[in-house]
Amino acid sequence: MDRLIGVRLNPSGRQADSLEMMVVDGELAHWIAMLWDRRGTDLHLSDSSPPLIRKGGNLERLAGERVLSGKEIYGLLEELFDVEQREQYEHHREVDFALAWEGKARLRGNAFFQRGEASLALRIIPSKVPGFDEIGMPQAVRDLATLPQGLVLFTGPTGSGKSTSMAALIDWINQNRACHILTVEDPIEYTHAHKKSIVSQREIGSDAKDWDRSLRSALREDPDVVLVGEMRDTDSIAITLTLAETGHLVFSTLHTNDTSQALDRIVDVFPAEKQAQIRMQLAGSLSAVIAQRLIPRADGKGMVAAYEVLIATHAVRNLVREGKTRQIRNVITTSQADGMMTLEMGLSKLVTSGAITYEDAVARALYPNEIVQPPPPPPTGRFRR
Repeated sequence: MDRLIGVRLNPSGRQADSLEMMVVDGELAHWIAMLWDRRGTDLHLSDSSPPLIRKGGNLERLAGERVLSGKEIYGLLEELFDVEQREQYEHHREVDFALAWEGKARLRGNAFFQRGEASLALRIIPSKVPGFDEIGMPQAVRDLATLPQGLVLFTGPTGSGKSTSMAALIDWINQNRACHILTVEDPIEYTHAHKKSIVSQREIGSDAKDWDRSLRSALREDPDVVLVGEMRDTDSIAITLTLAETGHLVFSTLHTNDTSQALDRIVDVFPAEKQAQIRMQLAGSLSAVIAQRLIPRADGKGMVAAYEVLIATHAVRNLVREGKTRQIRNVITTSQADGMMTLEMGLSKLVTSGAITYEDAVARALYPNEIVQPPPPPPTGRFRR
């Protein structure tokens, strides 16, 4: 029987103080091992379906595995959860949790109900933070790790690699700069050991009661670099802008399709009478906005990130200040010398290099007509007269 040993974590994902060990036995252990071996990213258990894994962006059934019922999934969760987690699951009808697995990875999980039946989604987060070269990060994005202050936003849909890119930047800072790095996350995804820097990682629920209180207290904790897991509402956005204004280098995320939409989202969450002030703050503190997509590699070996890069030059700051974000894309297309690129430029580079297919690039592009066609294959055989 397959067996996975891990540390029991509390409902918000942090290791419990008691360091109580938990055992994940049988089929769940078997499916997690299959997920890891096949280099998948997610495991889904749902009523009336066999287990599915997400690999290369697509869901695949695990061949030979039986169809599960909601009762069986509920039984797996009962064995997995402690008393507090079971109570939360029943009361809220969903619960977030995380597991550490064999020193290889952390598993971020969400158990929920759908159509009255138990369901489970697990995502693998590797223990090792990938380097810049591993994720194909453009030089202009790598250079953001050297900034002394400012706001750097990463945007894109869920599962687009935002957390991984930020973790790579934090890891570089940790190795190369002597400073205090403070992260506020829900839950903590990548964990960082102290290197040249000291890294304080706070998780909502176990280390801090809520976002607002933890972000406000960040100003009193002497950070040099702050990572805010997500800008969720007016309060968290306002405090994050203040952190960037007061001499800190701040990384955070949003969920939008491109760089200009990210800037609009920040302003639009505020009432009309405050939007002019927010535009001024944003223009003064902004350093860069990075939009990402993950695309399956043409050889089927994993995913690769495509980037849209907006650097806050003088021209960009003026457009933000004046509320003319619709013109930002024109600035990006004419500012490649500053390291800027549209998503379509990033996708086209990956197509030209053979990393992804033209069809996948077109499917992810906001402006498909701008994707460069791949070069034709060389002719084969002899020319005959």
